Amino acid sequence: MDKNILIIASNSELALETINELKNKNFNIYATSRRTGLIDEKVHEYYLDVTNEMDFIHLKEKFFNIKFDVIINFAGIAVAGAIEELNENDLKKQLDVNLFGLLRIIKYFCPFLEENGRLINVSSMAGYGVFPFLSPYCISKAACDILLNLYSIESNRKVVSIRPGAVATKFWESSIELNKEVLNKSSKKFDAQKEFLVKNAQKNSLHAMNHIYVSKKIAEIVQLKNPKTVYNIGIDAKIAKLTRFFSQDFVNSLIKLILKMRISKN
Repeated sequence: MDKNILIIASNSELALETINELKNKNFNIYATSRRTGLIDEKVHEYYLDVTNEMDFIHLKEKFFNIKFDVIINFAGIAVAGAIEELNENDLKKQLDVNLFGLLRIIKYFCPFLEENGRLINVSSMAGYGVFPFLSPYCISKAACDILLNLYSIESNRKVVSIRPGAVATKFWESSIELNKEVLNKSSKKFDAQKEFLVKNAQKNSLHAMNHIYVSKKIAEIVQLKNPKTVYNIGIDAKIAKLTRFFSQDFVNSLIKLILKMRISKN
């Protein structure tokens, strides 16, 4: 029997490649994004802005007779900057997409999950909270992981948090553009950190983990009968996870040292 999968933010490179992996394997794919017309006729496409509650209400009416076996959320943006210069509106923008977007998915779409269906959120190693000058992004991903886990406990639903390391996609270029104004307004004392952030993002867009590899992993997880709750994909994600096993003082000192060394090489 074919299974129904709902994919949120299907226009991302990770999502599109995951759809390519799944669409010929007995899955009926329903895809939502702010840009439709990117996928072939085998996929049912719908417009959705995860920050617009009315879009969810509209789609809820369209999905009333559909039961999903899997919902996968790819939606996300990354806001950067020093905490002492962080604008509240920028943090709200970050949370509106990453955290409240996930909450809206749970509220409006999870009622359409099959009894043994699962919700998969593509999170990030940033959820381990070890990346300075990316605090809004780290906060949002950590909050998403907590929200997802507690939702599972409360509802007895199966949830999966996929936490990749850096992936070579256009996400980095769009993040540089998104943060251009914030970084341009930062004080001179953060010039070195700002330059490092931009160069590191540019490097990751070309030389980080291959997005096809990550998409294949996501597709494999989708097809597992009993997946784990958390998957760390990539060496850097697994290293970030290891910070949970050390004291915070040790982790903070290590991160400061690594950041200092990397900036000096910049």
